[in-house]
Amino acid sequence: MLFLLIAIVSLILQLFLPWWIIAPVAFVFAAWKAKSAKNAFIGGFLAIFVVWIIAGLVHTIPNENILANRVASMLTLPSSSLSWLIVLVISGLIGGLAAGFSALAGRYAKEALASSKG
Repeated sequence: MLFLLIAIVSLILQLFLPWWIIAPVAFVFAAWKAKSAKNAFIGGFLAIFVVWIIAGLVHTIPNENILANRVASMLTLPSSSLSWLIVLVISGLIGGLAAGFSALAGRYAKEALASSKG
């Protein structure tokens, strides 16, 4: 459930807002729905990793990976027919880590607030 909430809301909001909207979305939904810290991190990480990989594929396949290959050459990645895929995985990891740590912070914030009340 956490995975779907973060993925769907982040995908919709990223159409209108900056990329970093994934952090507050993951924070709020993990604070609300996560059952554990592990669940929060994995749910946030996988949701954005999958969304960003799919979005990258939707944008790069129609233009025959031109931009992704140029980014790969700027990053001095080895020139191969799959260098664009490495760029997609790197971007997915960056977004996934940002969302995962934000979701983890949301879960810990909920625990901190709950322990301070009682």
